[in-house]
Order: sequence, then structure tokens, then C-alpha cells
Amino acid sequence: MNTEFQQFQQKHSIFSLENLNLQRFYRNPKVTIGKFPSNPQSGIKRQSSSSVRATSIPAAMNQDEYDKKYQFRRRRKVSWVKRKADGIRTIVSRDGLEKAAKRRVPLIKWMSRYQWSYLAADIIAGVTVGIYNVPQAMSYATLAGLPPVYGLYASFFPPILYFIFGSATHSSIGVFSITCLMVNKCVEELLHQDNSERFPGITKTDVISSLCILTGLIQLVMALVRCNKLMNFLSETAISAVTFSACFYGVVNQIPKLCGFSVPSRNEPYFHLFYAIDDIAENIHKSNIATVCISVCTLVFLIFARNFIEPVFNRQKGIIKGIPFPKELITIVVAILASHFMNFEKKYGVKILKNVPTGFPSPSLPRIDIWAEIYSSAIGIAVVSYAVTMAMGQIFAKKYKYRLDSNQELLALGLVNVGSAFFPVFPTSCSLSRTLVNEKCGARSQLSGFIAALCILIVIMFIGPLLESLPSCVLAAIVLVVVEPLLRKCTDLPMLWRCSKADLFIWIGTATATLCTDIAPGVAVGISLVILNIAIQSQQATVKILGQVKDNDFRPIDMYDSATETSFRIIHFVGGPVSENCRSFEDVVMDATNIIRKTRSGSIDSQGYTDWTAIILDCTTWTRTDHMGIQAVDEVNKDLRKTQIFPLFVNLKASIRRQYCLAGILEQPDLDEAKLAKEEARILEEEARIQEERRKCSAFKVSMKKYKKRCVVDAMESGEDGNAHVEIKLCYDEKELDKAERDLFDAKKDLALWKKQLAQQNRSKDMVQPVRISQNQFYPSITDAMISANLLVKEQGHFFDIKQSKDGKF
Repeated sequence: MNTEFQQFQQKHSIFSLENLNLQRFYRNPKVTIGKFPSNPQSGIKRQSSSSVRATSIPAAMNQDEYDKKYQFRRRRKVSWVKRKADGIRTIVSRDGLEKAAKRRVPLIKWMSRYQWSYLAADIIAGVTVGIYNVPQAMSYATLAGLPPVYGLYASFFPPILYFIFGSATHSSIGVFSITCLMVNKCVEELLHQDNSERFPGITKTDVISSLCILTGLIQLVMALVRCNKLMNFLSETAISAVTFSACFYGVVNQIPKLCGFSVPSRNEPYFHLFYAIDDIAENIHKSNIATVCISVCTLVFLIFARNFIEPVFNRQKGIIKGIPFPKELITIVVAILASHFMNFEKKYGVKILKNVPTGFPSPSLPRIDIWAEIYSSAIGIAVVSYAVTMAMGQIFAKKYKYRLDSNQELLALGLVNVGSAFFPVFPTSCSLSRTLVNEKCGARSQLSGFIAALCILIVIMFIGPLLESLPSCVLAAIVLVVVEPLLRKCTDLPMLWRCSKADLFIWIGTATATLCTDIAPGVAVGISLVILNIAIQSQQATVKILGQVKDNDFRPIDMYDSATETSFRIIHFVGGPVSENCRSFEDVVMDATNIIRKTRSGSIDSQGYTDWTAIILDCTTWTRTDHMGIQAVDEVNKDLRKTQIFPLFVNLKASIRRQYCLAGILEQPDLDEAKLAKEEARILEEEARIQEERRKCSAFKVSMKKYKKRCVVDAMESGEDGNAHVEIKLCYDEKELDKAERDLFDAKKDLALWKKQLAQQNRSKDMVQPVRISQNQFYPSITDAMISANLLVKEQGHFFDIKQSKDGKF
């Protein structure tokens, strides 16, 4: 039995690399497929150039020789359709589905590693934020022109959905002052008399529900097309400026509540903040003394607790270890009790919350016939809410060292708004003040937002009337304390002046635009300033002349006193020639040419055959190129060759060399029809061999099914798992065959390209060829370029198509 199986295994062991005769093909496809490298730009060289280099420059290699020696192979880019198809195949697999679920439903990921030690902190933070959110939500609902209870609804449904889909640990989703103002503007415009006739029976609830679902759908589309990448231009400096301005808005809005007076409502498109400050100055004399005293006492306690009680409390061990000191919760409870028993409202005229209604809304379908009228407002709210949410999320993600997925945040906001739109809920976003309260209270996960939503639910259903005695000025004092750290961002301006004046101007410009207009225009100005800064810096190319410090080490001469000038000028042009700085590149090379002209003993016209030199271009930082950059390189090469100078390119990326080849500025190798035919025969032979091995492999798999049971029995008798060995070997051979087929496919493409080049070469034999960049002008290192340059300037006729006329001119 065992002998029979071994004979069968030996008979069908044709799938080993040795019997496939593909070992050389797997390890070095260039050798088996043919003598041509897979990169067309470094194809067959002329025999004269190869022989001269082999005998004359043994110590240095140009880029083409370097690629051949170390078996460089350009990887072909996978098409977008294939990438998406591969992604879909990965997702439908078990591991892919699990990974996709954890990414798109972050609740699964963070809940699986949630520590019970976080629970107390999350409960305290959630309860504090929930209680703090009740009066804020009701007041912000009136800011949106809606009944106060609508703010409670907007503080319950969105946090529940964000608890499932959100990726920011500390963000508190719900009502926000700026979005409320934008909602109010949209509602007032749509409920105008003309629109009321066009949409009979429309109510504020219909408007906010339709606005909410349309905003969510816009955010979902933005997430689908990856609009979150545009927000990458909103730098940390611009985010800091927007956050500072928004906090300043919040402080100004809280001043009337702190002092116990009211100001008229304004809806100015510009300079709204300055109008608000002017109204405060005009009405400051109406301040209530009792309200001011309560505000001052609250501020003193909160500041004292933050600076003195919290540090002592955090150093405690035992059962309270890790639990933050709940100063905001204590403040609210004490204020409610004092206000209730001392009757602040009737005796001293202190404003309290008063009516907190109970009850729960029923779902309804939003109207879609008004979308054409509100789409502009929905776009603005979608962008502003996402910008504010990302601004706050990035601040705490950086502080606590966790990853914030910008696209997932955009998707989460879209799902939050779409899911909440079936109830009387207006568009929501991250709240600055509640997020700060959540973080200050020690929230450790998104569970705090869920607990805060449950608190809102309890308030809606049961205990809302118990909060009626809470003074409004206490909430305003809490807001001032929690936004104070963000207001201190302005103290970073001296540091920005010292290290980056561009960031300073971005901060000032973004903050000024936000304070003078609104958050949406401020975000737009911030993005525009960052893009403008990038555009300006890209045109200001950095140029360094390198000198030699030691062997294989070249540094800027103006920075290193020990750097000595080399026999050939080495130019380090940062970024590479592209459309923004190609003129600067040409000027730099021209300056180097003028210096070489001055150092020559006579004019170029009177120089002899050996009066050639070279300029070495360090291309280490050349990351990309474009049409204008390619033209600039081509013109520089032609101009320098006319003045008997070789430009040598060092460490130029393969992708850029390929672009130069496709643009036709590189010297094409002389192709031979016989070699191409021989190479085509080799490819056909390898293709036939792979097909034959595929057939044998399929036959072996069929035969294995017949012998599988006998193999298992034999393995059990011998104590060896021979069947598993055969299956593993078969799987390995199939993978090698797949790889061989991919390499063969690439070789066919290269062969087709070389045939096309051969046809063009035959058609242009009698035509005058333009001066092009030779493969001998590319080198993998400055040292190789320095060694080869000495030979190139002496024996340039062996390497380039340079002919000398009778009068000695080239």
C-alpha cells in the first residue's frame, strides 16, 4: 500500500520547481523571458556603448546597469476596476467581512476591548453631560426657532446612532449653536408667505425633518466620493483658529446669561459677533446683581476645584482611583437645591429653566417636495457640521493618541442625520462645550454619549420638571470654564511667529474670517489659505550646491565648512521640475552654466574636442513630474549639450524615468528584429510549458480524489501525514504557476511595445534625430556619477551621437 502510493507520488511529482523548469523564470524572469529588461526605457543598448562601458568604467554603474544587476522590475499599475474587484473579493471573505464590520461599525471594535475600569468614568461623564445638555438643548432649540422640547429630541436620537457608528471617543453629538442659527435661517426663508402658498400645510416640523434627511444624504454622498480628503487641507493651525473663534462666539453668547439680561436677536450675515458685543455693551446696565453673584460663585468654585481639588482627588487610590472629580455635576445639583429652597426666581429675579415638558414623539416620513428650496442650506450645514466635528475630534485624538477616521466620521454624521430625520429632529453636529465637558469629566469611550442620551430620555419621560429650578447662569459659567483651554490657543501665536510665519498668517486669516462672518466661511477661508500657502511654497524651490564631506557623503557647501567643491558641479533641486517651478529649475541650471563659462580658459567656439564637462543633478527629492517639467528637462538637456555640458541625473525614480520615456525625450535603444523574434519564440515556448503544467496539475488533482482515501489510510498506518504534504506541495506549485503567468503577461506587453518601437525606428532611420537624454546620463548615486563623468567628458563620442565637423565645431 505504502509502496504503491510512493510510486504514484513520484509519477506525479512533476509540479516541483525543478521539473517545471521554471526556477530561473520565477527568480529572474528577465533572464528566462529574454535579455530585455521589463522596463522599455532601459532596453537593448547599442553594442558600441555596452562594450565601451564594460571595459572603461569597471568601478561605476549607470542606472540601467544597476537595474539589471539587481533585477529591477517595474510593477505595472493595477487598473481601478481590478482594484475595486479585488477589494470586493476581499470584503466578501470571512476575514474581510469582519474587518469591514469593525471599520464601519466602530462599536464592535472598541466594545470588544472595553475595560470595566472605564465604566465608572463613562457613567459620571455621561450623567454630567446628560444633565448639562438638558437646558442647553432647550435653549438652542429656541435659537433655531423651535419649541424647547425639540432640542431634547435632537439630543437623544443622534447620540444613540453616533454611539454605534462614531469613531471619536470624546465627541458629543447633538445641538450646536451655529447649526441652530443656520436651521433658523432656513426655516424662516421657507415659511415665507410665498413659499407657504407653494407648499400648503407645511410646518416647522416638516422643514427640519426634510432638512435633516437631506443633510444626511449629502454627507453620505460626500463619504462615498471621499470628500473627507478635501478637509486634509484644513491644517491643524486652521482648525485651531476655527475652534478659537467658535469658542469666542460661545463666550459672547453666554455673557447675557451670566449677568441676567437679554439682548435682541439678530440675523446679520456679516459681523454678527460685533453686533452682539455692541448689544451687550448697551444692555450691561440691566444686569441682575443676584445672577452676577451666583455666576461669580460658580466660576470661583469650578476654577478652585480644577486647580486644587482635582489634583488631590486624582492622586487618591482605592475605589475612587481613575474616577474624575465631578465638579460640574456637584455644581448643578447644589444650584438646583439652592434655587429651589431659596426661591431665586421670585425673590431675586434669577432666570431659571422653568418648563421642561414630558412625552415622546412618534415617527413620520419627511417631505421631499421642498428639497429644491433647502438644498443650499443643507449643503452648508453638512460642511459646517463635519468641519466642527472633525476639529474637535482631532484635538482629543491627538491628545489621547488614538486614530480618528475622517471618512468614518463623515459617514457617521450622515447616518445620524438620516436615521434621526424620521422624528422631529433638526441637523446636528459635535458640540464644542459638551465635548469639552465630556472630556473634562473623564470619558473613556463612546459609552458616555449613550449614557448621556439615556439621561435625556429619562428627562423626556419622567424627571424633566425636577430641573426647572436650575439657574441659567450656572450653565453659562460651566461653559466659560470648559472653553477656557481652547481660548488659550491664541497664546501659541508667538511660537508660530518663531517657527512658521506662514502658519501664523493662516491662523490670523482664518480666525478673522470666522469672527467677521461665520464658521462656514471661516472653514472655506482656512482651506483656501492652506492651499495658497502650498502653491506659494511650491514655487519657491530650494536649491543647494553640494560638496564632498567624505566618501559617498555630499552636503551643502554653504552649511558645512568641511564640504569641498568637486570637479563637477552638484545641484540639489528640491521637489524636482514641475509646472510650478520649472522656470526656477531652468534658471538654476543656467546660473551653473554661466559659472562654467567663466571658469573656462576661452570661448566655447575655440575649445577643442576634450573641452566637455558635466553637471550632476541630485534627483533624490524629485517625487513627481508633469508635462511642463518634462519639457524643462528636455530643454535643459539640449541647451547644455550645445554648450558641451552633460547633465547627469542621480537617483531618479523609475516612475519619472518611465514618464520621460513615454514622452519621447529618452534615447531609445537600437532594436534588432532577430533578437525580437528569438524573444517571441521563447515567450511562446514558456507559455506552452505553463499550459502543459496546468493540464498536468488538473489531471493530478482529479487523480488525488481517487487516491485520497487510500492516502489517508496509508498515512494512519505509517504515522505520517503524506496526504497533507502532497496538498501543500500542490497549492505551492499552483501559486508559482500563477506568478509565472503574471510575469509572462508583463513580458508580452513589453514585447508588443518593443515591436512598436522597432517599427518607428525603421520609419525614422533616414530622418534627423533630435538630441535626447541617453541612458548613460542616469546613475544610482553621486559617487557613480562622479566616477563616470571623468570618462564621459573625455570619450563622449563613444557614448553619444556627437560628430565633429571639419572646423572643430560640434
